[in-house]
Amino acid sequence: MRLSSTLVLLPALAAAQNQFPFAEQLQGLIEKAKSFLPTAPAVATPPEQSAAPPVVPKRKKDVASVKLSNWQSLLAPVPADASQEAREWLVYVTGGNKTCFGRCGPADKAWNESIPLFATDLTSPSLGVLDCEKEAILCSIWSAGAPSLWYFQIPVAPEAEQPKPATSIHTLHVNVTTVTAEDIYEVHSEKRWEKVPAYEGAFHPMDGWLAQSRRLGPQQQQQQRRAAAAPQAAGTQ
Repeated sequence: MRLSSTLVLLPALAAAQNQFPFAEQLQGLIEKAKSFLPTAPAVATPPEQSAAPPVVPKRKKDVASVKLSNWQSLLAPVPADASQEAREWLVYVTGGNKTCFGRCGPADKAWNESIPLFATDLTSPSLGVLDCEKEAILCSIWSAGAPSLWYFQIPVAPEAEQPKPATSIHTLHVNVTTVTAEDIYEVHSEKRWEKVPAYEGAFHPMDGWLAQSRRLGPQQQQQQRRAAAAPQAAGTQ
């Protein structure tokens, strides 16, 4: 009985053994066919781009020519809603062979190179240039020497019949041999003007005694002199 069962299974085992080589051949044909199929090109991954720095818009920075005919209007008190730029002025005082003895060249160069630095700074003051070679009278009124930097803090205009507020002025000497554009710009950016005491006294171009005398008429000047002399006369009696 067992022998007959074994005889029956022999054909099936032989058939199965014959199927294994065929399966291997079929798998080989499939792999070979795959090699002929076109492959899709690899997609390159774009490199990560770093964030671009913010672009500062180019801005023209005007430089006013400070003259005897316009300095009082340029540096006059401003309205309460005036911009920060109008409330502050940085005036560069220069000269030529007579008023600067020919030494202002390096300082002039540094000043011109500093203007683009001020232009990119939205908080920078208004800029002006006073040439003592051309405006000798005004430089005499200011008692200004070249080269120097004058930093003005312009007050808010007073209401009607109110006295004019004081104008704060800080003057800085310019070293003609070592000055750079950055040095001039840092007068504003690093507030170097604060390290210099405010200019006060009779020669203050806006608030000094001489300036007040120039604003008074002849009759008012005479009355002022009489008022000043009255206490002295009383003391001699």
